[in-house]
Amino acid sequence: MLATIASAAAAIVIYRFITNLASVNYEPGMRPLFSPLGLFGAIIPTCWWNPGLKWVWEWRNSNFRNHEYDVVSLVPILVGNPYYYTCSVDVVKQLLNNESKTRLVKPRWLTAPLLLWGENIISANDDMWKRHRRILSPAFTFHTYSLVVSETIAVYREMVIAEGWQGQDTITIADVSPLPHKLALSVIARCGFGLGLPWVDPHPQKNEMSFGESLTIVSSSAIARLILPSWAYKLPIPSVRSLDRAWKTLATFMNALVDRRKAELDDQPVDNDQSEGGDIFSRLVGAMSVDGASKLALGKPEVIGNTFALLFAGRETTACALVATLGFLAIHQDHQAAAYAEIMANIPSHRDPMLEDLSKLPHLMACYHEAIRMYPGGAMLTREMTEDVSIQVSRPVERTMVLKKGALMVVEMIAVHHNPHFFPNPDEFRPSRWYNVLETDIPMFGFGPRACVGRKFSHVEAMCFLSLFLRDWKLDIPLAAGETRGEYETRVMGRAGQVGMAFGCGPVALNLSRRIC
Repeated sequence: MLATIASAAAAIVIYRFITNLASVNYEPGMRPLFSPLGLFGAIIPTCWWNPGLKWVWEWRNSNFRNHEYDVVSLVPILVGNPYYYTCSVDVVKQLLNNESKTRLVKPRWLTAPLLLWGENIISANDDMWKRHRRILSPAFTFHTYSLVVSETIAVYREMVIAEGWQGQDTITIADVSPLPHKLALSVIARCGFGLGLPWVDPHPQKNEMSFGESLTIVSSSAIARLILPSWAYKLPIPSVRSLDRAWKTLATFMNALVDRRKAELDDQPVDNDQSEGGDIFSRLVGAMSVDGASKLALGKPEVIGNTFALLFAGRETTACALVATLGFLAIHQDHQAAAYAEIMANIPSHRDPMLEDLSKLPHLMACYHEAIRMYPGGAMLTREMTEDVSIQVSRPVERTMVLKKGALMVVEMIAVHHNPHFFPNPDEFRPSRWYNVLETDIPMFGFGPRACVGRKFSHVEAMCFLSLFLRDWKLDIPLAAGETRGEYETRVMGRAGQVGMAFGCGPVALNLSRRIC
Protein backbone atom coordinates (compact mmCIF):
# COMPACT_ATOMS: atom_id res chain seq x y z
CA MET A 1 0.00 0.00 0.00
CA LEU A 2 2.72 2.45 0.99
CA ALA A 3 4.66 1.57 -2.15
CA THR A 4 1.58 2.28 -4.26
CA ILE A 5 1.02 5.64 -2.57
CA ALA A 6 4.69 6.54 -2.97
CA SER A 7 4.62 5.58 -6.64
CA ALA A 8 1.49 7.66 -7.23
CA ALA A 9 3.00 10.65 -5.44
CA ALA A 10 6.20 10.34 -7.46
CA ALA A 11 4.20 10.13 -10.68
CA ILE A 12 2.29 13.29 -9.76
CA VAL A 13 5.53 15.15 -8.96
CA ILE A 14 7.15 14.04 -12.21
CA TYR A 15 4.08 14.90 -14.29
CA ARG A 16 3.79 18.34 -12.68
CA PHE A 17 7.51 19.00 -13.14
CA ILE A 18 7.40 18.09 -16.85
CA THR A 19 4.27 20.19 -17.34
CA ASN A 20 5.95 23.17 -15.70
CA LEU A 21 9.04 22.70 -17.87
CA ALA A 22 6.83 22.84 -20.94
CA SER A 23 5.17 26.04 -19.69
CA VAL A 24 8.55 27.81 -19.87
CA ASN A 25 9.47 26.21 -23.21
CA TYR A 26 12.18 24.08 -21.56
CA GLU A 27 14.40 27.15 -21.18
CA PRO A 28 17.62 26.37 -19.28
CA GLY A 29 17.91 27.52 -15.69
CA MET A 30 17.57 26.41 -12.08
CA ARG A 31 15.74 23.33 -10.85
CA PRO A 32 15.56 23.63 -7.04
CA LEU A 33 13.29 21.61 -4.79
CA PHE A 34 11.35 24.71 -3.72
CA SER A 35 10.60 28.09 -5.26
CA PRO A 36 12.57 30.91 -3.59
CA LEU A 37 9.35 32.97 -3.76
CA GLY A 38 7.47 30.41 -1.65
CA LEU A 39 7.46 29.71 2.07
CA PHE A 40 9.65 26.58 2.07
CA GLY A 41 12.24 28.03 -0.29
CA ALA A 42 12.38 31.29 1.66
CA ILE A 43 12.87 29.87 5.15
CA ILE A 44 15.67 27.49 4.12
CA PRO A 45 19.01 29.36 3.94
CA THR A 46 20.71 29.89 0.60
CA CYS A 47 22.89 26.89 -0.21
CA TRP A 48 23.97 24.88 -3.23
CA TRP A 49 20.63 23.04 -3.45
CA ASN A 50 18.29 25.87 -2.37
CA PRO A 51 18.42 29.41 -3.78
CA GLY A 52 16.63 30.87 -0.77
CA LEU A 53 16.19 34.60 -0.30
CA LYS A 54 19.83 35.60 -0.76
CA TRP A 55 20.78 33.79 -3.95
CA VAL A 56 20.56 36.86 -6.14
CA TRP A 57 23.07 38.71 -3.97
CA GLU A 58 25.37 35.90 -2.92
CA TRP A 59 25.53 34.41 -6.43
CA ARG A 60 25.47 37.76 -8.23
CA ASN A 61 28.73 37.13 -10.10
CA SER A 62 27.74 33.68 -11.37
CA ASN A 63 23.98 33.96 -11.84
CA PHE A 64 22.41 33.42 -15.25
CA ARG A 65 25.20 31.01 -16.12
CA ASN A 66 27.84 33.67 -15.56
CA HIS A 67 25.56 36.22 -17.22
CA GLU A 68 25.78 34.44 -20.55
CA TYR A 69 21.98 34.07 -20.64
CA ASP A 70 19.62 37.05 -20.82
CA VAL A 71 16.73 34.93 -19.57
CA VAL A 72 16.65 31.70 -17.57
CA SER A 73 13.81 29.68 -16.12
CA LEU A 74 13.29 28.45 -12.58
CA VAL A 75 11.20 25.30 -12.27
CA PRO A 76 10.83 23.88 -8.74
CA ILE A 77 10.79 20.11 -8.49
CA LEU A 78 8.53 19.79 -5.46
CA VAL A 79 6.79 23.03 -4.48
CA GLY A 80 6.22 26.27 -6.36
CA ASN A 81 5.33 27.66 -9.74
CA PRO A 82 7.70 28.06 -12.70
CA TYR A 83 9.06 31.51 -13.58
CA TYR A 84 11.32 33.28 -15.99
CA TYR A 85 14.13 35.44 -14.63
CA THR A 86 16.00 38.12 -16.56
CA CYS A 87 19.23 40.04 -15.97
CA SER A 88 19.15 42.00 -19.24
CA VAL A 89 18.54 45.75 -19.40
CA ASP A 90 17.39 45.31 -23.01
CA VAL A 91 14.79 42.70 -22.06
CA VAL A 92 13.56 44.86 -19.17
CA LYS A 93 13.13 47.83 -21.50
CA GLN A 94 11.19 45.74 -24.01
CA LEU A 95 8.79 44.57 -21.32
CA LEU A 96 8.33 47.71 -19.23
CA ASN A 97 8.41 50.36 -21.95
CA ASN A 98 5.50 48.63 -23.70
CA GLU A 99 3.35 47.65 -20.72
CA SER A 100 0.35 49.54 -22.05
CA LYS A 101 0.47 47.50 -25.26
CA THR A 102 1.41 44.11 -23.86
CA ARG A 103 -0.94 44.55 -20.86
CA LEU A 104 1.47 43.07 -18.34
CA VAL A 105 0.16 42.93 -14.78
CA LYS A 106 1.65 42.65 -11.33
CA PRO A 107 0.67 39.30 -9.75
CA ARG A 108 -1.69 39.87 -6.84
CA TRP A 109 -0.07 37.26 -4.62
CA LEU A 110 3.32 38.97 -4.93
CA THR A 111 1.94 42.39 -3.97
CA ALA A 112 -0.05 40.92 -1.07
CA PRO A 113 2.11 42.62 1.63
CA LEU A 114 1.13 46.04 0.28
CA LEU A 115 -2.49 45.02 -0.23
CA LEU A 116 -2.88 44.41 3.50
CA TRP A 117 -3.74 48.11 3.75
CA GLY A 118 -5.68 48.51 0.51
CA GLU A 119 -5.19 49.04 -3.20
CA ASN A 120 -2.42 51.48 -4.06
CA ILE A 121 -0.36 52.86 -6.92
CA ILE A 122 2.34 50.21 -6.45
CA SER A 123 0.03 47.17 -6.48
CA ALA A 124 -2.75 48.31 -8.84
CA ASN A 125 -3.04 47.22 -12.48
CA ASP A 126 -4.59 48.53 -15.69
CA ASP A 127 -7.29 51.21 -15.32
CA MET A 128 -7.08 51.14 -11.53
CA TRP A 129 -3.38 52.02 -11.69
CA LYS A 130 -4.09 54.83 -14.18
CA ARG A 131 -6.63 56.27 -11.75
CA HIS A 132 -4.20 56.22 -8.84
CA ARG A 133 -1.44 57.71 -10.99
CA ARG A 134 -3.71 60.48 -12.28
CA ILE A 135 -4.62 61.45 -8.73
CA LEU A 136 -1.07 61.40 -7.37
CA SER A 137 1.11 62.72 -10.20
CA PRO A 138 -0.02 66.38 -9.98
CA ALA A 139 1.16 66.50 -6.35
CA PHE A 140 4.80 66.19 -7.46
CA THR A 141 5.38 69.84 -8.38
CA PHE A 142 8.04 72.52 -8.10
CA HIS A 143 6.40 73.59 -4.85
CA THR A 144 6.66 70.03 -3.48
CA TYR A 145 10.34 69.76 -4.38
CA SER A 146 11.08 73.17 -2.86
CA LEU A 147 9.36 71.99 0.31
CA VAL A 148 11.49 68.83 0.27
CA VAL A 149 14.61 71.02 0.29
CA SER A 150 13.47 73.21 3.19
CA GLU A 151 12.25 70.28 5.27
CA THR A 152 15.40 68.24 4.63
CA ILE A 153 17.44 71.19 5.89
CA ALA A 154 15.23 71.46 8.97
CA VAL A 155 15.41 67.73 9.73
CA TYR A 156 19.20 67.69 9.23
CA ARG A 157 19.60 70.47 11.80
CA GLU A 158 17.29 68.68 14.23
CA MET A 159 19.45 65.58 13.78
CA VAL A 160 22.68 67.45 14.56
CA ILE A 161 21.20 68.84 17.78
CA ALA A 162 19.43 65.67 18.91
CA GLU A 163 22.47 63.45 18.23
CA GLY A 164 24.70 65.80 20.26
CA TRP A 165 27.00 66.73 17.39
CA GLN A 166 27.09 70.46 18.09
CA GLY A 167 30.53 71.51 19.27
CA GLN A 168 32.00 68.09 18.45
CA ASP A 169 35.02 67.96 16.13
CA THR A 170 35.12 64.17 15.76
CA ILE A 171 32.30 61.66 15.96
CA THR A 172 32.21 57.87 15.72
CA ILE A 173 28.99 56.27 14.49
CA ALA A 174 28.78 52.51 15.03
CA ASP A 175 26.02 52.19 12.42
CA VAL A 176 24.85 55.12 10.34
CA SER A 177 21.75 53.29 9.03
CA PRO A 178 19.19 54.63 11.56
CA LEU A 179 19.99 58.25 10.65
CA PRO A 180 18.95 58.16 6.96
CA HIS A 181 15.90 56.08 7.89
CA LYS A 182 14.77 58.69 10.41
CA LEU A 183 15.51 61.48 7.96
CA ALA A 184 13.61 59.86 5.08
CA LEU A 185 10.57 59.13 7.26
CA SER A 186 10.46 62.69 8.59
CA VAL A 187 10.80 64.26 5.14
CA ILE A 188 8.11 62.17 3.42
CA ALA A 189 5.82 62.57 6.44
CA ARG A 190 6.22 66.36 6.46
CA CYS A 191 6.21 67.03 2.72
CA GLY A 192 3.72 64.40 1.63
CA PHE A 193 1.35 64.09 4.57
CA GLY A 194 1.71 67.20 6.71
CA LEU A 195 2.98 65.23 9.71
CA GLY A 196 5.54 67.16 11.72
CA LEU A 197 7.48 64.16 13.02
CA PRO A 198 10.25 65.28 15.40
CA TRP A 199 13.70 63.71 15.24
CA VAL A 200 13.31 62.25 18.73
CA ASP A 201 10.30 59.94 18.47
CA PRO A 202 8.22 60.49 21.63
CA HIS A 203 6.11 57.90 23.41
CA PRO A 204 2.97 59.77 24.48
CA GLN A 205 2.18 57.33 27.28
CA LYS A 206 3.83 54.36 28.88
CA ASN A 207 3.57 51.13 26.84
CA GLU A 208 2.31 53.00 23.76
CA MET A 209 4.08 52.74 20.42
CA SER A 210 5.05 55.81 18.45
CA PHE A 211 4.15 56.20 14.78
CA GLY A 212 7.77 55.77 13.67
CA GLU A 213 8.28 52.65 15.77
CA SER A 214 5.08 51.02 14.56
CA LEU A 215 5.86 51.83 10.92
CA THR A 216 9.32 50.28 11.27
CA ILE A 217 7.88 47.04 12.69
CA VAL A 218 5.06 46.89 10.13
CA SER A 219 7.34 47.39 7.12
CA SER A 220 9.53 44.47 8.20
CA SER A 221 6.75 42.07 9.22
CA ALA A 222 4.29 42.04 6.31
CA ILE A 223 4.99 38.40 5.44
CA ALA A 224 4.51 37.34 9.06
CA ARG A 225 1.23 39.27 9.16
CA LEU A 226 0.04 37.41 6.09
CA ILE A 227 0.77 33.91 7.36
CA LEU A 228 0.10 34.13 11.11
CA PRO A 229 -3.45 33.09 12.12
CA SER A 230 -5.41 35.43 14.37
CA TRP A 231 -5.13 33.10 17.37
CA ALA A 232 -1.32 33.32 17.25
CA TYR A 233 -1.44 36.88 18.60
CA LYS A 234 -2.99 35.61 21.83
CA LEU A 235 0.01 33.42 22.56
CA PRO A 236 2.41 34.60 25.32
CA ILE A 237 5.16 35.41 22.80
CA PRO A 238 6.38 39.02 23.25
CA SER A 239 7.62 39.46 19.68
CA VAL A 240 4.31 38.27 18.19
CA ARG A 241 2.26 40.47 20.50
CA SER A 242 4.52 43.44 19.71
CA LEU A 243 3.96 42.81 16.01
CA ASP A 244 0.18 42.79 16.50
CA ARG A 245 0.34 45.97 18.57
CA ALA A 246 2.37 47.71 15.86
CA TRP A 247 -0.15 46.86 13.14
CA LYS A 248 -3.09 47.95 15.27
CA THR A 249 -1.33 51.17 16.31
CA LEU A 250 -0.54 52.08 12.72
CA ALA A 251 -4.09 51.23 11.57
CA THR A 252 -5.58 53.45 14.28
CA PHE A 253 -3.20 56.27 13.42
CA MET A 254 -3.88 56.10 9.68
CA ASN A 255 -7.65 55.99 10.08
CA ALA A 256 -7.55 58.98 12.41
CA LEU A 257 -5.22 60.82 10.04
CA VAL A 258 -7.56 60.28 7.09
CA ASP A 259 -10.64 61.31 9.09
CA ARG A 260 -8.96 64.46 10.37
CA ARG A 261 -7.75 65.55 6.93
CA LYS A 262 -11.15 64.80 5.36
CA ALA A 263 -12.85 67.00 7.95
CA GLU A 264 -10.42 69.80 7.13
CA LEU A 265 -11.01 69.45 3.39
CA ASP A 266 -14.79 69.26 3.81
CA ASP A 267 -14.67 72.78 5.25
CA GLN A 268 -13.03 74.00 2.05
CA PRO A 269 -14.43 74.28 -1.50
CA VAL A 270 -14.31 70.88 -3.21
CA ASP A 271 -12.11 70.68 -6.30
CA ASN A 272 -13.91 68.12 -8.41
CA ASP A 273 -11.37 68.49 -11.18
CA GLN A 274 -8.28 68.02 -8.99
CA SER A 275 -6.22 68.75 -12.07
CA GLU A 276 -3.23 70.16 -10.29
CA GLY A 277 -1.74 71.19 -6.97
CA GLY A 278 -2.18 70.02 -3.40
CA ASP A 279 0.10 67.84 -1.34
CA ILE A 280 0.09 64.07 -1.77
CA PHE A 281 -2.14 63.28 1.17
CA SER A 282 -4.65 66.04 0.47
CA ARG A 283 -5.10 64.75 -3.07
CA LEU A 284 -5.67 61.22 -1.80
CA VAL A 285 -8.18 62.25 0.85
CA GLY A 286 -9.82 64.72 -1.53
CA ALA A 287 -10.53 61.84 -3.89
CA MET A 288 -12.83 60.37 -1.22
CA SER A 289 -15.16 63.35 -1.70
CA VAL A 290 -15.37 62.95 -5.46
CA ASP A 291 -18.49 61.39 -6.98
CA GLY A 292 -18.10 57.62 -6.82
CA ALA A 293 -18.74 57.33 -10.55
CA SER A 294 -15.78 59.59 -11.31
CA LYS A 295 -12.47 58.23 -12.54
CA LEU A 296 -10.83 60.21 -9.73
CA ALA A 297 -12.75 58.65 -6.84
CA LEU A 298 -11.00 56.64 -4.11
CA GLY A 299 -12.36 54.69 -1.18
CA LYS A 300 -10.91 54.98 2.30
CA PRO A 301 -9.01 51.65 2.05
CA GLU A 302 -7.35 52.93 -1.14
CA VAL A 303 -6.36 56.17 0.59
CA ILE A 304 -4.82 54.23 3.48
CA GLY A 305 -3.21 51.76 1.07
CA ASN A 306 -1.53 54.56 -0.86
CA THR A 307 -0.50 56.30 2.34
CA PHE A 308 1.32 53.21 3.59
CA ALA A 309 2.81 52.39 0.18
CA LEU A 310 4.22 55.89 -0.26
CA LEU A 311 5.49 56.11 3.32
CA PHE A 312 7.24 52.78 2.78
CA ALA A 313 8.61 53.61 -0.67
CA GLY A 314 9.57 57.15 0.29
CA ARG A 315 11.37 56.01 3.39
CA GLU A 316 13.11 52.69 2.96
CA THR A 317 14.36 52.94 -0.62
CA THR A 318 15.82 56.44 -0.18
CA ALA A 319 17.30 55.59 3.21
CA CYS A 320 19.01 52.43 1.95
CA ALA A 321 20.47 54.38 -0.97
CA LEU A 322 21.83 57.06 1.38
CA VAL A 323 23.46 54.48 3.66
CA ALA A 324 25.27 52.94 0.69
CA THR A 325 26.30 56.35 -0.68
CA LEU A 326 27.78 57.45 2.66
CA GLY A 327 29.61 54.14 3.00
CA PHE A 328 31.18 54.33 -0.45
CA LEU A 329 32.15 58.00 -0.10
CA ALA A 330 33.85 57.21 3.22
CA ILE A 331 35.81 54.40 1.57
CA HIS A 332 36.66 56.23 -1.66
CA GLN A 333 38.22 59.47 -0.50
CA ASP A 334 38.85 60.66 -4.07
CA HIS A 335 35.15 60.59 -4.90
CA GLN A 336 34.32 62.26 -1.60
CA ALA A 337 36.85 65.03 -2.31
CA ALA A 338 35.38 65.59 -5.78
CA ALA A 339 31.85 65.74 -4.35
CA TYR A 340 32.95 68.16 -1.62
CA ALA A 341 34.66 70.47 -4.11
CA GLU A 342 31.53 70.44 -6.25
CA ILE A 343 29.34 71.29 -3.26
CA MET A 344 31.54 74.16 -2.08
CA ALA A 345 31.69 75.61 -5.60
CA ASN A 346 27.91 75.78 -5.83
CA ILE A 347 26.58 75.93 -2.26
CA PRO A 348 28.89 78.10 -0.12
CA SER A 349 28.85 77.41 3.60
CA HIS A 350 27.23 80.76 4.43
CA ARG A 351 23.86 79.78 2.92
CA ASP A 352 21.42 76.89 2.69
CA PRO A 353 21.01 74.77 -0.43
CA MET A 354 18.25 75.76 -2.84
CA LEU A 355 16.41 73.54 -5.29
CA GLU A 356 18.21 75.00 -8.29
CA ASP A 357 21.60 74.24 -6.69
CA LEU A 358 21.09 70.50 -6.69
CA SER A 359 21.23 70.11 -10.46
CA LYS A 360 24.76 71.56 -10.32
CA LEU A 361 26.12 68.52 -8.45
CA PRO A 362 26.59 65.92 -11.22
CA HIS A 363 29.36 63.98 -9.48
CA LEU A 364 27.40 63.70 -6.23
CA MET A 365 24.34 62.58 -8.19
CA ALA A 366 26.47 60.01 -10.02
CA CYS A 367 27.73 58.68 -6.66
CA TYR A 368 24.13 58.35 -5.48
CA HIS A 369 23.09 56.57 -8.68
CA GLU A 370 26.04 54.21 -8.47
CA ALA A 371 25.16 53.30 -4.87
CA ILE A 372 21.59 52.51 -5.94
CA ARG A 373 22.91 50.44 -8.85
CA MET A 374 24.87 48.27 -6.47
CA TYR A 375 22.05 48.01 -3.90
CA PRO A 376 18.69 48.55 -5.63
CA GLY A 377 16.01 49.25 -3.02
CA GLY A 378 13.40 47.53 -5.15
CA ALA A 379 15.35 44.35 -5.79
CA MET A 380 12.64 42.51 -7.70
CA LEU A 381 10.02 43.47 -10.29
CA THR A 382 7.43 40.94 -11.40
CA ARG A 383 5.08 40.90 -14.35
CA GLU A 384 2.55 38.31 -15.48
CA MET A 385 1.70 37.85 -19.16
CA THR A 386 -1.99 38.28 -19.96
CA GLU A 387 -1.28 37.24 -23.56
CA ASP A 388 1.63 35.75 -25.47
CA VAL A 389 4.49 38.27 -25.58
CA SER A 390 7.50 38.12 -27.92
CA ILE A 391 10.87 39.50 -26.83
CA GLN A 392 14.29 39.64 -28.44
CA VAL A 393 17.19 38.15 -26.49
CA SER A 394 20.88 38.47 -27.35
CA ARG A 395 22.47 35.80 -25.18
CA PRO A 396 23.50 33.06 -25.56
CA VAL A 397 22.36 33.64 -29.17
CA GLU A 398 20.16 36.27 -30.78
CA ARG A 399 16.62 34.98 -31.14
CA THR A 400 12.95 35.70 -30.60
CA MET A 401 11.55 34.27 -27.40
CA VAL A 402 7.82 33.86 -26.73
CA LEU A 403 6.54 34.25 -23.18
CA LYS A 404 3.25 32.39 -23.04
CA LYS A 405 0.06 33.77 -21.55
CA GLY A 406 0.12 33.20 -17.80
CA ALA A 407 3.92 33.12 -17.60
CA LEU A 408 5.61 35.13 -14.86
CA MET A 409 8.74 37.17 -15.54
CA VAL A 410 10.87 38.17 -12.56
CA VAL A 411 13.23 41.08 -13.17
CA GLU A 412 16.05 40.59 -10.68
CA MET A 413 17.36 44.13 -10.37
CA ILE A 414 20.48 43.03 -8.50
CA ALA A 415 21.36 40.73 -11.40
CA VAL A 416 20.52 43.46 -13.92
CA HIS A 417 22.75 45.97 -12.15
CA HIS A 418 25.62 43.49 -11.77
CA ASN A 419 25.49 42.28 -15.36
CA PRO A 420 29.02 42.83 -16.75
CA HIS A 421 27.67 43.14 -20.31
CA PHE A 422 25.97 46.39 -19.29
CA PHE A 423 28.12 47.42 -16.31
CA PRO A 424 31.77 46.34 -16.72
CA ASN A 425 33.45 45.41 -13.41
CA PRO A 426 30.07 45.55 -11.67
CA ASP A 427 31.44 45.19 -8.13
CA GLU A 428 33.53 48.33 -8.59
CA PHE A 429 32.16 51.64 -7.31
CA ARG A 430 32.43 53.75 -10.46
CA PRO A 431 30.25 56.89 -10.46
CA SER A 432 31.51 57.90 -13.92
CA ARG A 433 29.09 55.32 -15.36
CA TRP A 434 26.35 57.89 -14.86
CA TYR A 435 27.98 61.00 -16.30
CA ASN A 436 25.76 62.53 -19.01
CA VAL A 437 23.34 59.57 -18.95
CA LEU A 438 19.74 60.41 -19.83
CA GLU A 439 17.24 59.94 -17.01
CA THR A 440 15.27 57.52 -19.17
CA ASP A 441 18.36 55.29 -19.44
CA ILE A 442 18.85 54.97 -15.68
CA PRO A 443 17.30 51.61 -14.72
CA MET A 444 17.25 51.91 -10.93
CA PHE A 445 13.83 53.58 -10.77
CA GLY A 446 12.24 51.42 -13.45
CA PHE A 447 11.31 52.02 -17.07
CA GLY A 448 8.18 52.95 -18.92
CA PRO A 449 4.89 54.34 -17.63
CA ARG A 450 5.22 52.56 -14.28
CA ALA A 451 8.61 54.02 -13.43
CA CYS A 452 8.78 55.34 -9.86
CA VAL A 453 6.51 58.36 -9.46
CA GLY A 454 8.70 59.62 -6.60
CA ARG A 455 12.02 59.50 -8.45
CA LYS A 456 12.65 63.26 -8.32
CA PHE A 457 11.39 63.48 -4.74
CA SER A 458 14.08 60.97 -3.76
CA HIS A 459 16.76 62.74 -5.80
CA VAL A 460 16.03 66.14 -4.28
CA GLU A 461 15.96 64.79 -0.73
CA ALA A 462 19.16 62.79 -1.17
CA MET A 463 21.12 65.57 -2.88
CA CYS A 464 20.08 68.10 -0.26
CA PHE A 465 20.99 65.85 2.67
CA LEU A 466 24.30 64.73 1.17
CA SER A 467 25.32 68.30 0.33
CA LEU A 468 24.68 69.37 3.92
CA PHE A 469 26.36 66.31 5.42
CA LEU A 470 29.48 66.45 3.26
CA ARG A 471 29.80 70.21 3.61
CA ASP A 472 29.96 69.87 7.40
CA TRP A 473 31.78 66.56 7.83
CA LYS A 474 34.65 64.61 6.32
CA LEU A 475 33.77 60.92 6.25
CA ASP A 476 36.15 58.06 6.95
CA ILE A 477 35.98 54.41 7.94
CA PRO A 478 37.14 52.54 11.07
CA LEU A 479 39.67 50.09 9.65
CA ALA A 480 40.57 46.98 11.61
CA ALA A 481 44.24 46.44 12.48
CA GLY A 482 46.20 45.84 9.27
CA GLU A 483 43.09 46.12 7.11
CA THR A 484 43.18 47.89 3.74
CA ARG A 485 40.36 49.98 2.33
CA GLY A 486 39.70 47.33 -0.28
CA GLU A 487 39.43 44.63 2.37
CA TYR A 488 37.12 46.84 4.42
CA GLU A 489 34.92 47.43 1.37
CA THR A 490 34.64 43.69 0.76
CA ARG A 491 33.89 42.97 4.41
CA VAL A 492 31.40 45.75 5.14
CA MET A 493 29.79 46.62 1.82
CA GLY A 494 29.56 42.94 0.94
CA ARG A 495 26.90 42.49 3.62
CA ALA A 496 23.49 43.11 2.13
CA GLY A 497 19.95 41.86 2.41
CA GLN A 498 16.37 42.86 3.14
CA VAL A 499 15.96 46.03 5.18
CA GLY A 500 12.27 46.07 5.99
CA MET A 501 10.63 45.68 2.57
CA ALA A 502 13.61 47.12 0.67
CA PHE A 503 17.11 45.88 -0.16
CA GLY A 504 20.23 47.51 1.23
CA CYS A 505 23.65 47.14 2.81
CA GLY A 506 24.73 47.50 6.38
CA PRO A 507 25.57 48.01 9.10
CA VAL A 508 27.99 50.77 8.02
CA ALA A 509 30.21 52.50 10.60
CA LEU A 510 31.57 56.01 10.01
CA ASN A 511 34.16 58.31 11.54
CA LEU A 512 33.25 61.99 11.11
CA SER A 513 35.63 64.95 11.30
CA ARG A 514 34.25 68.47 11.27
CA ARG A 515 35.33 70.48 8.25
CA ILE A 516 36.71 73.97 8.74
CA CYS A 517 35.18 76.09 5.98
